[in-house]
Amino acid sequence: FLMKQYALDYGVDGIRSNAVNADRIRSGLLTKDMIKNRSKARGLNEDDYMASNLLKREVAVEDVAKAFVYLASAESTTGTVITVDGGNTSAFVR
Repeated sequence: FLMKQYALDYGVDGIRSNAVNADRIRSGLLTKDMIKNRSKARGLNEDDYMASNLLKREVAVEDVAKAFVYLASAESTTGTVITVDGGNTSAFVR
């Protein structure tokens, strides 16, 4: 809702407010050790853990980058959050 509030506050000034909500991306935030521990806790190998979404494929950093590029080029879009997680059903409410 923060993006929607920013859109309400700054839209009058022509400032757009959008966000990308990504999950399970191999990055500096989700380290190798975290992937190892989380997959083990769920009884999965690391590749299966990273692909445990509705699309059954790992979400790549390129997928997230495309969402950012899209939002940057969507000049009439504000107050939007694009979720890039392959369909993580545990996180549908976010």
